[in-house]
Amino acid sequence: MTCCTLLRIILTPLLWLRSALFVFNILFTTVIHTLTMIPIYPLKFIFPSLYVTIECFLHAKIGESFIPAFTLLPKLKIYCDTLSDIDPVTRKRAMIMVNHQDSGDVPVMMCLGAYFGLAHNSTWISDVMFKWTPIGIPAQWHNDFFSREGSKEEVVKQIKKHFSTTYFQHGAKWLIFFPEGGFLKNRGEKARIWAQRNNLPVLYNCCLPRTTAFTSIVQSFRGEVVPVPEQVEDVVDVTLMFKGSRDLCLQDIFMGSYCDKEVYVNFRTYKMADLPKEEAELQTWLYDRYQEKENMIARFKEHGEFKEGGTFTQVHQSRGQLLGSFIFWYITAFFVWDFYKSIFGYCVSFANGFL
Repeated sequence: MTCCTLLRIILTPLLWLRSALFVFNILFTTVIHTLTMIPIYPLKFIFPSLYVTIECFLHAKIGESFIPAFTLLPKLKIYCDTLSDIDPVTRKRAMIMVNHQDSGDVPVMMCLGAYFGLAHNSTWISDVMFKWTPIGIPAQWHNDFFSREGSKEEVVKQIKKHFSTTYFQHGAKWLIFFPEGGFLKNRGEKARIWAQRNNLPVLYNCCLPRTTAFTSIVQSFRGEVVPVPEQVEDVVDVTLMFKGSRDLCLQDIFMGSYCDKEVYVNFRTYKMADLPKEEAELQTWLYDRYQEKENMIARFKEHGEFKEGGTFTQVHQSRGQLLGSFIFWYITAFFVWDFYKSIFGYCVSFANGFL
């Protein structure tokens, strides 16, 4: 028996135990969060501001409870090279667009949101297929947007309606979305063929973005659909790059099939007022940003930096804060159990009164 075989036999039960803890953590917090939100929901119509405050607090706590499974257990390390540039934007409404390498991009952005204190103040655009997953259910309470299949006109109408009204009503700061609409490993080849046919940049380190969502959101935020209560001033272009031969996916995190994975992040900020006004020019602007992403990732692969002289700072998660979120949900579970047990007992007593 070789050493590798022996090591695999020893580690396999540990990997399955780790996976079981991963699933239990996410399912437990999702169920308790949902059961907590049900009796709170009527406040949305009676005291809307109080409802938003409570919901955002619970959303932050469930995000913090997910992070240990995503980062601490698999030892994911996040490094940023432009933290000073992004810091002022964390206190304002902003549109955050991220290149979508693989499913591991989502936990990375969740971790960054928690680091910047925006776990409760972020809205996401996700595919409708994630709507009823353990991550998607809390997102529904938080009024995240789930894109549905349909014609371009229908998609544009849905996006403009949501980001002209709902986004502002819920008090969110960051809007996070992936313009490509899919992973690089899934869409890369098709995107390159489409780009060649339409005389657009052919990209290999990231996908050519889809422009419908981007242009519709910009138009909504500018008040071109309906007047908006507050201006969104900034657009932040986030470039992610996983170090190594392959990107990170949720299956890797779930099974613990990697160790000490590193991800490097670059932020570039633009003023919404400086973006072009015409839709065709907005599309060209977005394509140009992705051509720059392509060059930045290529440089990183060769030189280990996104730009000349760039230095990286590691983003550390607060273990005390994460431990506090676990304690919070277990205490909440006790009160939720007691509440529903009392309701059930009352219903039984009420039913027995008619028998």
